Parts: sequence; structure tokens; C-alpha cells
Amino acid sequence: MIKGFGILEMLIALSLGLGVLTVIIAHSTEAARVDKKITGNQERLEAIFHAVDTIKSDLNKCGMRLQEARQMCGLAPFASAAGSFSCSYGIADELLLEGAARGQQAIRVAGNDFFKKGKAVLIYDLAGQAWELNEIEYRLDGALVLKNRLQHDFVRNSTVIALKKVDYRYYPSQRTLKRKADGGNFQPLLEEVSDFYVTFFPDANSVLYRIEVNKKEQVRGYIFLLNLV
Repeated sequence: MIKGFGILEMLIALSLGLGVLTVIIAHSTEAARVDKKITGNQERLEAIFHAVDTIKSDLNKCGMRLQEARQMCGLAPFASAAGSFSCSYGIADELLLEGAARGQQAIRVAGNDFFKKGKAVLIYDLAGQAWELNEIEYRLDGALVLKNRLQHDFVRNSTVIALKKVDYRYYPSQRTLKRKADGGNFQPLLEEVSDFYVTFFPDANSVLYRIEVNKKEQVRGYIFLLNLV
């Protein structure tokens, strides 16, 4: 006759089952923790790489299209302070299609999508040693209507450059490095930043920067500002 399990056998089997289940749960929990840590590390590294690529891209463009005008205008495309720096460069350039007189508020240039409302522009005539900074109020029938009236006369074929300025600023209390383009607002570029500094070497036209994340990972970069040479 086949007998069923006794109470003792059932308790032993239940204990073994619970033990196996505990081991499985513990293993799964540890695996999930390790996987979460690995995923977190990967995301942090990707964020660091993205921040570094963005900084390098902006610094490599610093002073672009401003080489000719910079000597006449005395513009400084790069500036830095404690925990921050800014750089400017031209994103497009066109020639005046016709001369523009002092007091005029509209200038004619070839159609270009980079010349749009709110964009800062540099207008200069190298031969006449005339230049000024202005801003586009709006476009109208192929002309750029400026925010301010011209302060100088500009001959035909004077150069008009659409400018872009980017600012980087470290917020220690928020442990965040932020970036701002033109007149926009500062947006987070990299979080969990425990230190950030940048040093400009004018004699070598180069920039040294360091980013420290969580007081652990450190990224250093040394970039020559080729457009300032």
C-alpha cells in the first residue's frame, strides 16, 4: 500500500523549497543590482562623452569666419572665468548686394536660412575700416531689417556674418554643467559634476579643461583654437 507524505516529510520538502526559492530570489536581486549598476555606468559614460564632444565641437569652431574681421574689430571670440567660458563664431557669411548708408535700417544680402530673426550679425568693410555689431529684427522681401540703424556707411560687397555665441557655466550647488546658445536659457549638459575648470593660454591660443564627475571620473582636454591663429 502506498502511503502519502507525512507531516515531517512535508515540512522538510517545504523548507528545501523555500531555501531554493530564497537563493533564486537573492541571485535575481543581485543580478538586477549589478545590471542596474552597469547600465548606470554606461549612461554616465555616454553623458560624459556627449558633453566632451559638444565642448570640443564648440571650441573647434571658436573664431570661425572671424579671422579677417577680428584684427580690425578687436573681437575676442573666447573668454573664460571661474567655472565658465564662452566662445563665438560665424555660422554663415554673405556680401552686401548693394551699398548701405548710415542711418539705414535694412540691408540686402543673398538669401540664407542662417540670417533669421534675433540672430546677431557683424557687418564690416575691411577697406573702409568700418564695422559694427547689430541684430536682425526680421526679414522682408529679401532684405534684413536690423534692430538698430546703421552707424556707418558700408559699400557694396561689405561682409555680413551671422554670429553664434555659446556659454558654459558650472553650477556647484546643482552639480551640473550647463550650456546656453545665443539668447536662450542655460540647459543641463552634464549632471553629477563635482568640479569643472577651464584655462586659456593666449600665447598658444589653446584651452585646457577638466571635468570631474562624482569625485571619481576625470576628463581632461587640451584644444588648440585654430581659428584664432
